[in-house]
Amino acid sequence: MSMLSSKRNQIIVAFILTLAMVMVYINFISPLQNEKEMKESLLIQKKQELDALNKRTAGGGAVGAAEQVSLSKTRVRVPESPDVEGLIREVRMLEVITKMPVASYNFEIGKVAEMTIKAPASTPPSSTSPTNASSATAPAAQTSLSLAIPIKLNTTAKGDYAQIHRFLDELQTTNRLMQVDKLTFAVKSGAPVKLNALKREITVNVSLVSYYAPGLQKFFKNPLTVPYTKPAGKTNPVY
Repeated sequence: MSMLSSKRNQIIVAFILTLAMVMVYINFISPLQNEKEMKESLLIQKKQELDALNKRTAGGGAVGAAEQVSLSKTRVRVPESPDVEGLIREVRMLEVITKMPVASYNFEIGKVAEMTIKAPASTPPSSTSPTNASSATAPAAQTSLSLAIPIKLNTTAKGDYAQIHRFLDELQTTNRLMQVDKLTFAVKSGAPVKLNALKREITVNVSLVSYYAPGLQKFFKNPLTVPYTKPAGKTNPVY
């Protein structure tokens, strides 16, 4: 009887683990893939709008009222500076809403890559000059400034299924454009069936990606204000 009971418990545990993996895929991985595709299409659209405005400004055209409103909305989602403090406030808001504490913040801020344009092969060496070289690198600098540069945030949190689901759901409502790059889970093994059991704690390692666009600086007279407020109960990882 003890052997039969042991095998039965093993079958139950295996079934529950399989069911849990299916639930994780349906409720986490599949929605995250759809969300990532939606955020990528939104980012491509914003890049196209910014490139069109850059070309219009370079050609001497003025930015109209409608474009200015669109730029202001874009600036909220993708500012011209990294604004790490703003990202921390967004994550802290998610912590308060979900009641799921985040262990730490690890930021990886991308830099504007220096781009150079090589002279065509048909151009004779004698025709090159410092003036031509500077004019050739200018479009490259404008192109690099128009790109959205990524900011990665790696963090770890602990919570139950409902808290993690709420965290990922509320992530879509933040002011800053943030999308999930990587997401891993770790669950402690325990008894398969237990009456009045506490909610099982899940450790989640999440990598979020946000963006900033230095090219927006040319459209605003005043720089982006970055107020500093120390997050409650947290140490500032940057300053």
